[in-house]
Amino acid sequence: MSVGDVSKRILLGRKLRSSQLGETLLPKRIALPVFASDALSSVAYAPDEVFIMLAVAGASTYVWSWKIGLAVALVML
Repeated sequence: MSVGDVSKRILLGRKLRSSQLGETLLPKRIALPVFASDALSSVAYAPDEVFIMLAVAGASTYVWSWKIGLAVALVML
């Protein structure tokens, strides 16, 4: 075994067989932060992208920015 394999085994543990993978569950304290981060980042960047598209469309579209901001705030609730 190489040094990389040994250090990987120490940090991550032993490999699981394919038959064992279906029976493995993550504890909630680990699963929630890992899987919820994708949804949170999508919500965090969406308003910025909307306002960038409004800026590209032109200054006249800034009339809609408060309505879009309000809609984003309602969705986040």
